[in-house]
Amino acid sequence: MKVALLSGGTGGARLATGLAAELPPDDLAVVANTADDDEFWGLLVSPDVDAILYRLAGVFNDATGFGVRDDTFHAQAMLGSLGEQTWFQLGDRDIGVHLLRAVLLRQGLRLTEAVAHLALRFGIRVSVIPMSDDPVRTRIRTDSGELSMQEWFVGQRCGPEVRGIRLAGIESARPAPEAVAALANADAVIIGPSNPLLSVDPILAVLGDELDRERVTVVSPVVGGRSLKGPTVDMLQQLGEEPTALGVARRYADIAARIVIDHADVALLEPIRALGVHVLVEDTVMQGRDGERRLAATLLRAVE
Repeated sequence: MKVALLSGGTGGARLATGLAAELPPDDLAVVANTADDDEFWGLLVSPDVDAILYRLAGVFNDATGFGVRDDTFHAQAMLGSLGEQTWFQLGDRDIGVHLLRAVLLRQGLRLTEAVAHLALRFGIRVSVIPMSDDPVRTRIRTDSGELSMQEWFVGQRCGPEVRGIRLAGIESARPAPEAVAALANADAVIIGPSNPLLSVDPILAVLGDELDRERVTVVSPVVGGRSLKGPTVDMLQQLGEEPTALGVARRYADIAARIVIDHADVALLEPIRALGVHVLVEDTVMQGRDGERRLAATLLRAVE
C-alpha cells in the first residue's frame, strides 16, 4: 500500500518516522510544508523539511525541539559578537546542511531535487518532497503589523495575537511535480497531526486540487482541547475557530473522509459523524519511537 503523508515539522514529522518504520521505503512519500521557510545570512532555512529529514535520519534534537542533536553554536556566537541578531538559532551542523542546500540551488537544482540530494546523503530512502519549488511564505498579521512566520514564532515566541494569516507568493506557486505524482499514486493520503493553519493550509493551497477525499485521513492535532506542542489551540481561538477535535473535523470535512481522534475526545464522536466524516478513536499521543510506530501501524490497518 502506497501512502503519502502531508506534514509539518512536529507531529507530522514524528508520524513520518513511525510510517517509515512500518512501510517499505518505496511505499512512503512525505510532502512537506515550505511556507515556514526563511533566509538567514544568505542561507535558505526550511524548518519543516529539515525536521523531517533529521527525524528520519535519527539526528533530530528532541531536547530543543529543533536542529541537530549535540550541535554546537560557535558560528552563531561569532555572529553575535559581530553585532548580528541571533534570535533564530542555527547550530554549526545545521548550518552545514543549509550551506550544501545553498550550493545545490546555486547549481540550478530545483528545491525538490536539492532536498532529495540531502535525503540521499543522510541515507534516507523515503521520498521527502517539498510542496512546491516556488517560494511561499507565511505572514502573520498582528496588531503591531505583519510578521514573517519565524519572526512571530521564534522571535516573538508566539506572543502577538494572530489577526490573520497571509501566504505570500501563493498565487504564482505551482505544486512540485513529484508531490503531484506522490498524491496520484497513493492508495492513502494521511494529513499528519500538524498545525492546520501554519503547516497544512499552505500544502492544501497548492495541492488541495490533487486530493481525492475518499483516500484522505486526517489525524487531529488537538487532544482534549489542547495542542500537545505549539500554538495550534491559541491560534484557532484567536481566529474565531473552535479549538477542539470537532473544530478540526469541520476544517477538513470537505477534504478528508476520515479523522482520527484521541480517546480523550470520544464525547465528540457523534457530532463529528454528523459532519459526514468517519471517526477512528485511537491513542494519538506519540510517546517516543514506540509511540510513533504504534500510531503508524494503527493508521495503516485502519486505512487498509
